[in-house]
Amino acid sequence: MLEARVKKSFANFVLNADLKDEGIISITGPNGSGKSTFLNIIAGFIKQDDGRVIIAGRDVSFFPPEKRGVVLVTPDSYIPSLDVSKHLRFGAKLAGYRIGETELSDIRKMFQITFDGKMRNLSLGQRERVSIVTALLSKPSLLLVDESFSNISDSKDFIKNLLEFIENYHRMDLIFTTQDLEMTKYAQHHYMMRDGSLLKRF
Repeated sequence: MLEARVKKSFANFVLNADLKDEGIISITGPNGSGKSTFLNIIAGFIKQDDGRVIIAGRDVSFFPPEKRGVVLVTPDSYIPSLDVSKHLRFGAKLAGYRIGETELSDIRKMFQITFDGKMRNLSLGQRERVSIVTALLSKPSLLLVDESFSNISDSKDFIKNLLEFIENYHRMDLIFTTQDLEMTKYAQHHYMMRDGSLLKRF
């Protein structure tokens, strides 16, 4: 369960957003409406001016990002020097466990990670595929994905596998932002961000 009621003022924009929900949550809205700012506040990378962030019953409003049990994935969320397998293993390492070769192979197959090489040499879609799976393997309470599905070639198959993983292997809440309204059908709850405010659609 996530409870986030936050306010953040910028020179020409005010975010005043309120969300209390759990499960798979999608947020749509035009560029500049506050979606990314909202996720960054939840993750702890931007400090709110007012309000609280409560994740899985813990008030993390003033915790640093690494203490929140949250992972935020953006197009820049990768370690350039690591190869694909080491990057995936890094996620498991953050969660305090070692992933075996068989499990790693199964994960790669499940998410169609059929490529290798250094992260910096991969395409944007390949990097984001690996980054999201790395985040999954770190077993957060809450996974935030900011516009990253749009760059993955088979995004709909990918998100289906993502939801299967969450259902069968490690339960977590997921919030993803998207410009693609069709992607919202995979969410249990859908919000629209407009001018810094959230409106629940379902």
